[in-house]
Amino acid sequence: MAKKYDEKIGKVRWIHFQNPNGDDIRETASFIKAHPLILKELQGVSDRSKIENYGSYLFAVYHLHIYDIKEKKPRRTEVDILASKETILTYTYETIEPVDQFKSDLAQKLDGKIQNASQIIYYLLQEINVYSLRQLRHVEEKVNAVGNRLFDHGNRYLLEDISYIKRDLLEFEITAASQKSTLESLLTVGEEFYGSQSKIYFSDLMGSLSRVHYLLETLRVTVISYSETVSQVFQSETSEVMRRFSILGFLTFPLLLFTTIALQPTVEPTLFRTPADFWNDLLVVVGIVAILAFIFRKKRWL
Repeated sequence: MAKKYDEKIGKVRWIHFQNPNGDDIRETASFIKAHPLILKELQGVSDRSKIENYGSYLFAVYHLHIYDIKEKKPRRTEVDILASKETILTYTYETIEPVDQFKSDLAQKLDGKIQNASQIIYYLLQEINVYSLRQLRHVEEKVNAVGNRLFDHGNRYLLEDISYIKRDLLEFEITAASQKSTLESLLTVGEEFYGSQSKIYFSDLMGSLSRVHYLLETLRVTVISYSETVSQVFQSETSEVMRRFSILGFLTFPLLLFTTIALQPTVEPTLFRTPADFWNDLLVVVGIVAILAFIFRKKRWL
């Protein structure tokens, strides 16, 4: 359902459209004379993030990830921004927590701090960057859980869990890369449009995003290390199983040989001259196996 939020802060006006419909898009033209292609793009989500200067207004698409608790994986969404010198229009296509938080901040702690339109863009994107860092904590919890189970014997699902974490990190890395590219462009385009006083704000956005990239890199290196460790543990356990089976085969060889001879009726009775000799010879073979097992155990081969 379409929703609209309209707030006047000093000389600056911020209007937010959630799930904009045709009437909302037509209303946009009464605030900012945007090109018809831009208005068409505002009707739904975009494939790529960007920021462009059209002389009298800026148009930006800023992507972010929302971690779906139910599906236990991230999904991408976006905030579109259409901005003039005194009016900021934003568009989302679902409920987005940082936008709702920004509404609350305007009423509680940003009143009086915003002097121009560039500051609205700054505080909104700052809220989104903080939110992105918070969403990444869900992946960090998964990484820590894998670390706690790293040396659990018999845990066959660690590699599968690590694969899912790698998928989540890749999704976040793609979005973080697009955010970085957009903010780098904003630093140049925004200063040209709003003047040199906006530079410090847009530079600070790069600093807040760097914390996201730092955490992403830390988690990526940790997951790679965990993946290598799990592979080495599994390889070591497999080698140990094969070694034990080889030793077991060596120890049981005398018994197999004895059984084969005992079950061959055509063999001359050199071993079993009387029925009692069978049990005596079997006892000798079992004794040999027991001695070998004791020696192997002593040398810690078993």
